Amino acid sequence: MKLNLGCGSKKKDGFINVDKYDTYKPDIVHDLENFPYPFKDNSVTEILLSHVLEHLGQNPDIFNSIIKELYRISINGCLIDIRVPHPRHDDFLSDPTHVRPITILTLSLYDKQLNLKWEKDGAANTPLAIINNVNFVIKDVRYKLDQKYENLIKENKVKKEKLDDYAHKYNNVIKEIKIIWEVIK
Repeated sequence: MKLNLGCGSKKKDGFINVDKYDTYKPDIVHDLENFPYPFKDNSVTEILLSHVLEHLGQNPDIFNSIIKELYRISINGCLIDIRVPHPRHDDFLSDPTHVRPITILTLSLYDKQLNLKWEKDGAANTPLAIINNVNFVIKDVRYKLDQKYENLIKENKVKKEKLDDYAHKYNNVIKEIKIIWEVIK
């Protein structure tokens, strides 16, 4: 079973489309901050969370419960396609319904192997995979540039090598982050 969680108007064929609101007539109306989700343990092979996760779990306990539910319903090897606005882009900053930035480090906190390494190294990172008994590994990360920077690259006015530096210094360089997260059981 494949899930498109928080689908809104972006329903996808071949997926069970789930949303909190009945506005766009999803297959299932369910608030992702209410537990348990209406799916059996180990029943989901693929999940899409497109511009959803940044809206959920303002309370850390709720956010961790969301992560635990994703883990519970997923099979080993389930791929979770997460797309979020970059936390330093106006698309993230201007929306009052965005309750938390989602970064690579945020999602890495749910990787057991990294948790164990951090503990061994004495790092201050919170070992959320160990605390919540989940395990997710980041398989791929892609960045979608803001159109201004796409154009500057096409016009050879900015070299790709400079983008990392710009992304650390300036807002509105990266528009979106796409992360593929794999469930490990």
